[in-house]
Amino acid sequence: MATNKPSIVQANGLSLCMQRFQPEQSAGLAPLILIRGLGTQMIQWPSAFIEYFTKAGLEVIIFDNRDVGESQKLDAAGIPDIMGLLEDQGSGFPVPYGIGDMADDVVALMDALGVETANIFGMSLGGMVAQHLAFSHSARMAKVICVMSTSSDPELPMPGVSELAPPDDAEDEAALIDYLTQSQGEHSSPKFPTPEPVRREMARKIIARNYHPAGVVRQMAAAISDGSRVTRLQTITVPFMVLHGLADTLIKPVCGESIAAHVPKAIWRPVEGMGHDIGPGLEHEIGPDILAFLGV
Repeated sequence: MATNKPSIVQANGLSLCMQRFQPEQSAGLAPLILIRGLGTQMIQWPSAFIEYFTKAGLEVIIFDNRDVGESQKLDAAGIPDIMGLLEDQGSGFPVPYGIGDMADDVVALMDALGVETANIFGMSLGGMVAQHLAFSHSARMAKVICVMSTSSDPELPMPGVSELAPPDDAEDEAALIDYLTQSQGEHSSPKFPTPEPVRREMARKIIARNYHPAGVVRQMAAAISDGSRVTRLQTITVPFMVLHGLADTLIKPVCGESIAAHVPKAIWRPVEGMGHDIGPGLEHEIGPDILAFLGV
């Protein structure tokens, strides 16, 4: 696997941090762009997961969403009133940006990299972005894989509430490492668990690179304000696969089923023992079906 170093590119008026991984022998297909979930950084993609797809001949592109990691922060927009937004129920409560803007970031990133058409793998909030890419930018999408996400139909269960609270003292690095270590494991996959020492080392890397809670709140506001995508999902024409862990305690499997039910001809792939993360070895469980879907 040939790896380019992380770099900053200008896309949609923002500075986005990204990295490309080239296969030794190309399968001749569109690149696979991986889109992270709420508040997480591109370094949290397991190297084995990326290598699984490059070994199959796919170029893989990862990046930090706006407001996290080493991509541009939108602190000038302030911190949204999440409670006010939840009470608003979609009647126009102001937010700094929407999921559609995050989808535009992906297309602009493609433009900056000279990628005409891409395959998409979006997880959680990244799955919401993937949905937008499918119904708003279909001409640029080859195939779309939506993972551990939701249609946001108001009849579906809300995401699980965390039992963890960040430390009161943001300068207490030891407490913050403990918190991030625990939070990574809170909704992990029982069949594909990430060992505690690995989660702890990742917590250190997250902090050292750029831990930015305000950006997480703005991303959360974007997700809430997007409302139900059911009607928009029904307009999707690109090949679409929905993956969801049956052991997901954060976003229940029925939420993934809702996406698959409303996207015409969508492939539904439930995954035994998968929670709300990409744990070690998961690539061997879902990888073959993904490659078959992509036409490798």
